[in-house]
Amino acid sequence: MDIAFLNKVNLVQELTTSELKIFSTKLKTVKYKENEIIIEENKESDKLFILYKGEVVISKKMTMIDEREKIDKTFIKIYADDHAFFGEIGLLGLHKRTASCRAKTECTLYTIDYKDFMSICNTNPEIGFKMLLEIARKLSGLLEKNNEDVLKLTTALCYALKG
Repeated sequence: MDIAFLNKVNLVQELTTSELKIFSTKLKTVKYKENEIIIEENKESDKLFILYKGEVVISKKMTMIDEREKIDKTFIKIYADDHAFFGEIGLLGLHKRTASCRAKTECTLYTIDYKDFMSICNTNPEIGFKMLLEIARKLSGLLEKNNEDVLKLTTALCYALKG
């Protein structure tokens, strides 16, 4: 594991060097080929990913006229230099994924599943607390952004219906 890289990832930035080493022992390294699906929307999974090398595209299915007609809408691109993590809801247990993640280029990721994360939490609660706090911060930021987006769309719809 590249500890220097992990030190820059928001998820674990608050961990001490010894805590980071403990956490890194539970990480697995996985590789994906270009265009390979990492996470599939609406499929159950319990893994969190940290992008170490490559580029990942996150997208959601957009319903068009009816439920049968759907297209993927890319809304986030993640690069290794972002020191990003995704799939954080998976660490809370087995959940349906809210978006799809695809390797845009060949990628190397670090991953941890719910079972290994809970093992860390049980033996080192400080690590679990710090990580869950960072996950809560990320999720609250996403919720805030989603609320703003809904308000903008609602306002645009009201203007469109008036005109």
